[in-house]
Amino acid sequence: MNQLNPDGPVIVSSSIALVLFGGVWLLFAVPFGRGLVEGLRAGDWWQPFARNAQGRHGVLARSRFLASFRAPEPERRTQAGLIGRWAVWAFVVVVLGGYALQFVVRLIEIAAS
Repeated sequence: MNQLNPDGPVIVSSSIALVLFGGVWLLFAVPFGRGLVEGLRAGDWWQPFARNAQGRHGVLARSRFLASFRAPEPERRTQAGLIGRWAVWAFVVVVLGGYALQFVVRLIEIAAS
């Protein structure tokens, strides 16, 4: 008789979780990276949150879901507001990346055993 692999369900569930968390991570990491590049190129860290010449918001505040990240008028901008916006984005990218990495490590450990 063939014996079932006891790690089979763990491999499947970890793979599914990796795909889900990895995909969600990409949804945040790619705009975050683009925002970093945009801020560096412009020399203005508010740029990814501010309106551009065409009236569209920057990459980190473009959708309605991200409307709370939109930059206020230039005279109302504070350093604390800027740091808070970047900190939230960095936190989300790091935490979601940590979850995805956890599943990668788990799959490697199972494959090695």
